[in-house]
Amino acid sequence: MVKIGIFGGTFNPVQLEHVEMVKVAIKELNLDKMVVVPTFVSPHKQGEEVVNGKYRVDMLKLAFEGVNQVEISSYELEKGGVSYTYETILYFKNLYPNAELFYLMGSDMLENFPTWKNPEIITKNANLVLTSRLGGGFDDNALTLAVKNLYNANVLKISFVGKMASSTLARTLRKLSLPLTNVCDEKVYNYILKNNLYAPDSVYEFVTKMLTEKRRYHTAMVIATALKLCKSAGVDKKKAELAALLHDVAKYQNAELYPEFFVEKGVPSSVIHQFLGAHIVKTILKITDVDIVNAVKYHTTGRPNMSNLEKLIFIADLIEPTRNFTGVEKLREAVFNNFESGFAISVNELYKYLKNSGETVYHLTKDCAEFYKGENYDK
Repeated sequence: MVKIGIFGGTFNPVQLEHVEMVKVAIKELNLDKMVVVPTFVSPHKQGEEVVNGKYRVDMLKLAFEGVNQVEISSYELEKGGVSYTYETILYFKNLYPNAELFYLMGSDMLENFPTWKNPEIITKNANLVLTSRLGGGFDDNALTLAVKNLYNANVLKISFVGKMASSTLARTLRKLSLPLTNVCDEKVYNYILKNNLYAPDSVYEFVTKMLTEKRRYHTAMVIATALKLCKSAGVDKKKAELAALLHDVAKYQNAELYPEFFVEKGVPSSVIHQFLGAHIVKTILKITDVDIVNAVKYHTTGRPNMSNLEKLIFIADLIEPTRNFTGVEKLREAVFNNFESGFAISVNELYKYLKNSGETVYHLTKDCAEFYKGENYDK
């Protein structure tokens, strides 16, 4: 029997991990064909800025050039409207009535699979093929068993494990004028530049001028981490992106060049940039959202009774993937398993580290640790 894989997604843009995932699936499932299907509008990503389907198809063709089993399908783009997976599965089942279908998806999608439209039609007509991602923060085996039992589904798993690279990261790097090395194929990157896709807005341009290349890369990672944690933190994605983008905007600024800026005596030099950043956000960028301003203002020290957005930016800054201090992996695991308790653990571990290092501990950090030391913190 002919074996055909189906891989749907926004591909906004396609990135290297998409290509590697497909190659692994083709090899391990012994597929005769893998159909890659860019969505018109994903039901899970409505409201997200997505470039025209023509661009995404062109980038897919460039990315999968030379992978002979891959076919790029414009079915969902031509159909228009919200792209529901069950409709796509039925379309290809009708197109290949004698084939065995395999639907490729991230194992993190299993958590919301029961909320998909007509999931039973999907599992009746196709095998579910799962891939994993580092730091997933959920139990793959438990979710797999639940879906198997609920829908009598045939669920398979391939060996591919995704890392931090994502289409979100690719767009963010581009907006911060950073190369997409190790995220997108060079041909795709050149296509993005040639067609001026994912161009930065005025705020991204402002931040780019204020920061070094290395600090912009850190900022991109903070944005990617914050967006990944948005749901568990209960934070709006657009606010999270903007706050994460701005969190280090004053990192290399001299406070003396801002005569209207005032900071109390005794503030450690490593902390001043958070207060100056909030000042710049309000007075120069004219951003009046108090929650965003405060997320910048307290992202280094924390404070008692933080908002969800403040917690999110604090923690994304602390555990983003380029951080490599001792114990960071445990903090990441704690945060992705349970945001609130992971945040409390992280705050207290940071305070403990600062005390033991002999560095000056700003009173807000001490106050923050004391405030969140409770049932969510395992001493």
